[in-house]
Amino acid sequence: MTKVTITRIWVIGLIVLVAGLLVGGLGVGLMLAAGGTYEPAASGYGTDFVPRLDGFFWLTIAMMAVGFTAAAAGGVMQLVAWVGALVNTYALADKTWFVVLLTGGLVGLAFGLVGFAVMIAYLIAGPDGMTGERQQMAPPAPPYPATPAPTS
Repeated sequence: MTKVTITRIWVIGLIVLVAGLLVGGLGVGLMLAAGGTYEPAASGYGTDFVPRLDGFFWLTIAMMAVGFTAAAAGGVMQLVAWVGALVNTYALADKTWFVVLLTGGLVGLAFGLVGFAVMIAYLIAGPDGMTGERQQMAPPAPPYPATPAPTS
């Protein structure tokens, strides 16, 4: 996978992730604001949300389902781009970018901004392992002599 393809997949994944979170969050906000009522809790402490099971409530549920499904798809796209970047940089003779992407991505599983920052750094300054800088291997020796034997 080339760096251009990795960049496209990662950026599209980011856009889908953010749009999905916005739509899903809007659905949650609308449901809690106007999809039901708040009544005192039976325990006497706080309140309980009691939904009105009308069309608006189900619209907000649909918005949440579509939005959060899109956000998950965007996250998967970003994961695919990260794995593509790992494969791309593994092809290089110098493994520095591979190690940075691998450790940054794994740390990013716990602290998301680290993985985000590492991918941004790779997309801006990282090399493309599919062009030029590949590890050069000697061509295989031909199975026959280089000069033909004289014939009589």
